[in-house]
Amino acid sequence: MAERQIGVRVRGRTAEKFLARHAISPEDAIDHVPDERDRPAFERLRAKGIVREVGPGRYWFDVPAALYDADALSRRMVPIAIVLALVVSGIAMLFYRG
Repeated sequence: MAERQIGVRVRGRTAEKFLARHAISPEDAIDHVPDERDRPAFERLRAKGIVREVGPGRYWFDVPAALYDADALSRRMVPIAIVLALVVSGIAMLFYRG
C-alpha cells in the first residue's frame, strides 16, 4: 500500500526556526533564546506542549502536538464558519426581491 502524504503548513517564525534546523525530536534539540517580539508566541507554544525543553535553553518542536493543536482549532472554527455563512445568507435573503 502506498504511504499517504500529508501536507502541513506551519505558521510563525518560532516554528520556522525549529523546522529549518530540524529540531523535531529530543535528540535534535537546539539552543534557543527567542527574540523579544517572538517571546509571546514561543511561550504559547511551550504552554501547549508544542515546543518542549530537554535541558536549560535546549528546545525541540513536537510536530504531532502541533498537528493535534491545528486539528483542534479546525474543529472549533468550522461550526462557527457554518453559522456565520448561514447568517450572511439569511441577511442576503432579506434583501432579495424576486
